[in-house]
Amino acid sequence: MTKVSSFRRKKDYLAKLWRHPPAEGWASYSPMDRLESGRDLRMKELLMSPSLDAEERYNHLFRYFLRGYVEFASPTLERVNYPGMGSAHGYRINGLEGFARTSPLLAAWIYSGRGTVVTDYDSGTAVDLVAFLKNGILAGTNATSATYWGNITNFDQRIVETAEIARVLWLTRQQIWDGLSNSEKKQVADWLLQVNHVMTPKNNWLLFPVVVNYSLGALGYQDITPDKRYYEFKKYYLGHGWFFDLPEGVDFYNCWGITYDISWIHLLQPEFDHDFIVKALVQSAELTSHLISPKGIPIMGRSVCYRTAVPVPVIARTLVDDAAEVQGLGRRAMDTIWRYFVAHGCLRNGALTQGYFNSDPRFVERYTGTGSPHWGLRSLVLAFMHPQGDPFWTTAEKPLPIEVADYRLDLPELGWEVEGNRESGEIVIHIPNNSRPVVVPEPYSLLRRIGEKFLRRPLRPRNHPIKYESSEYSSLKPFPAIFPPKAV
Repeated sequence: MTKVSSFRRKKDYLAKLWRHPPAEGWASYSPMDRLESGRDLRMKELLMSPSLDAEERYNHLFRYFLRGYVEFASPTLERVNYPGMGSAHGYRINGLEGFARTSPLLAAWIYSGRGTVVTDYDSGTAVDLVAFLKNGILAGTNATSATYWGNITNFDQRIVETAEIARVLWLTRQQIWDGLSNSEKKQVADWLLQVNHVMTPKNNWLLFPVVVNYSLGALGYQDITPDKRYYEFKKYYLGHGWFFDLPEGVDFYNCWGITYDISWIHLLQPEFDHDFIVKALVQSAELTSHLISPKGIPIMGRSVCYRTAVPVPVIARTLVDDAAEVQGLGRRAMDTIWRYFVAHGCLRNGALTQGYFNSDPRFVERYTGTGSPHWGLRSLVLAFMHPQGDPFWTTAEKPLPIEVADYRLDLPELGWEVEGNRESGEIVIHIPNNSRPVVVPEPYSLLRRIGEKFLRRPLRPRNHPIKYESSEYSSLKPFPAIFPPKAV
């Protein structure tokens, strides 16, 4: 009976696989380099250099990502398809993600007054950032063109990316938005405002339409009224600046997603729910600073390819509090994270890898494409919103809590206990409700690889238990590194 049941389960599973259509453009992806190139190694050397000040080092990192953006952009600039593993959303959506998630970095550079034309140090080529962004947005929102990003439907990945495009428009309002004709403004706004007529998951996705509407309001395109979706999401607030986020609950989405969007709502509409938002930003920064060590972070949960955005809350606080210690801690958090991951090989082909260190298909969700990891640039977006010579760049770094003393945080609202050991640099998240001390990840098997080839869509393992069900997560033994990853 057991063998029959097992056979039926496998048969049902295979039948289910066949019912799903192939991912659009599955054969269009090019592989990401397995090993670091000379360009990647040079960037690592520059970021680690003791002879360069912080702003110089991050200017080099900006140019590294700009070069990848230009290299893999489509001829009409509305999509950026980096090399790597494809997603279930398809190649065209993948290209939208590449554009939408990288372009805010260019926009932040412009916003800070650093200039609109950047010259590549190696090739000597001058890149007009405004032209790249403007042309890409107009091509992507042109419903009569083959370059169109497409109509937005219920639970559509495009909903996520609308918020990024809205941020770009606000950051470059003087250089791009103000120079658009009325018909061009309507074209762009019409595409964005589709988010008001579709359904979203009842989680952090509720905040994307809020960012869109408040951005267009701040641009003077429409009146601003309180968005009920913000209040719907606010009901998930737990404390310490963090929220419960369906479907999983508490994870690092609070760093790279939720606090980021909350901080943007505050930037766009400073008086809106002012006291709550500022308090939440401050408390999220305080908690997050206790999760960062020069020895890594106690990573858990899904979407670990966003890892370089973990310091977002600490950096976001620098935009609402100009105290020297706040600026110094924000830059220390950013520098610690970026140096750690770059040292461990997170850069390839002018982009971030699809994994924790290198690319690792065991921990790349099926919704993750090659442009998806560039949510990890969000820490740089907030940093580059500080102008040249700003105290954020010049103030002496303040040490992280793990560099000062041992600590223990009891966080019953989150279901966590966090311990830090100054001597070892280890940070551990204990989750008392979890009873599994060791979880072994499911491999990216040969069968899965063969299945992807024939079904033409991602069949990477979900690996939910190792992401959410361990009783503890340590910065010294991050779960993707417990078992050495295989390069792909």
